Amino acid sequence: MTQLKKRTSAYLPYLIPVIFVLQPLMDILSYWMEYLSMGNTLTLLLRLGVLAFVAALGFLLTERKKLYLAAAGLCVLVFGGHVLACSKMGYLDIVYDLTNYIRIIQMPLFALCFITFMKANKGGYDAIEKGLVLNFWVISFSVILSCATKTYKHTYEYNGFGVLGWFATSNAQSAIMSILTPIVVMICYRRKNTLLLTITAALGFAQLYLLGTRLAFVSILVVVVGVAFTAIINRKISVLRLLILFVLAAACCGLIKQSPMYKNQNVHTSVMSQKQQDANNMALKAEQEGEKPEDKPELSEEELAERRMKGLRKIYQSYISDMTSRFGTDEVIKAYNYTSQISEITATRPKKIMFCEMLMEEHTLLSRVFGMELSRMSWKGNNYDVENDFHGIYFLYGWAGLGLMVLFIAYFVFLIAKALLKNFKRYFTLEAGAFGMAFCFCLVYAYCTAGILRRPNASFYLSVVLAVIYYLTQLREYPQEEEKKGLEKA
Repeated sequence: MTQLKKRTSAYLPYLIPVIFVLQPLMDILSYWMEYLSMGNTLTLLLRLGVLAFVAALGFLLTERKKLYLAAAGLCVLVFGGHVLACSKMGYLDIVYDLTNYIRIIQMPLFALCFITFMKANKGGYDAIEKGLVLNFWVISFSVILSCATKTYKHTYEYNGFGVLGWFATSNAQSAIMSILTPIVVMICYRRKNTLLLTITAALGFAQLYLLGTRLAFVSILVVVVGVAFTAIINRKISVLRLLILFVLAAACCGLIKQSPMYKNQNVHTSVMSQKQQDANNMALKAEQEGEKPEDKPELSEEELAERRMKGLRKIYQSYISDMTSRFGTDEVIKAYNYTSQISEITATRPKKIMFCEMLMEEHTLLSRVFGMELSRMSWKGNNYDVENDFHGIYFLYGWAGLGLMVLFIAYFVFLIAKALLKNFKRYFTLEAGAFGMAFCFCLVYAYCTAGILRRPNASFYLSVVLAVIYYLTQLREYPQEEEKKGLEKA
């Protein structure tokens, strides 16, 4: 077994980039399988195969097999509680539920394995950097090809805005590019290759710009400011390279009114304004139905309240009829705190959270601890699975699942804080700045969208970022400070 481990660990610098490049290739394959109406069975099996291979490789190479077994036991325990909670309500599709659970536990499992790989082979971190750079270029070339052949998918299909390329999910792809861009830009900056930095940054910023999501656009500015700040702190300032980054960011800002994000927001605002006007007219008409002659006595407060409720019922039944038919009109109005603002009533993310909150009220206490079945979050053909990762983990796996996920991520936040407080100058390197930005993007996307924790393609990159955080704070050998060297010589 020892010989097998040694031989296997020696191949890690070659295996890791292969594992990495499979991720965008599987995304592209999934896109074309969907485009050709061939289903996603093949890509699902491929992802499960990659996950099983990485898990087996990690277990073989680790010196802490009890940790792997404990993690597996904990995952089984949570899913067991989840199955019990769902069974009390009557299971609809346990296979679909299990598949979704595997997607979620992939992230911590991959993180654990990548930490093991970097412990087993000193070239593990360099291989991870190569893998991330390779993925960036595979994604970039695929987007260029999709534009050249006009086969790309729009970020916002209903109005034809945004360039998503050969990828299926806008939030996940936006998150992936926001994670990759600061890392590859920092790698080019560190190598002092001005031409490569220019090309890389231009490609990264262009994709974030063309994706058209607000978080992607903000990522451009964060990357530039973050790289500049990190370079200044490390006293590795290159005026030319930093100027190039600022010029590229300025170009994106200067063209903001031509961006898919700006156009989409304008259309959204205009549509919401028209809907609000229609809703107000609808409510007013409903309130005036059955009105008495002009000489009628003044209406009481109760009558006024009832008239307002008639108007609200008309609005809610017209704009979110699925929810009112599922939970009752008055209950939904109460849940929305009697608002008549169409932008609040029809907003997709809050609406899905509201649906799941009301659904949770129908479940037992056990569901609050271990969550609800994913299939129950659909109604009349509409999917109400929430579009916010942390909310989603809670609704699907209760306080147990959310608590464990938060604790897992918080451990790496603790490692960062501990290292920086211990010796800020030593640990705040260029690499730390790049992966720190990537980690912040992961948290923001997880809070604002469902594009990280529950998407196997994007969660892969979060697992890599967490593993690198562990490496930078626990495994990496840093050069001794000059002061200590001087003391040793003396």
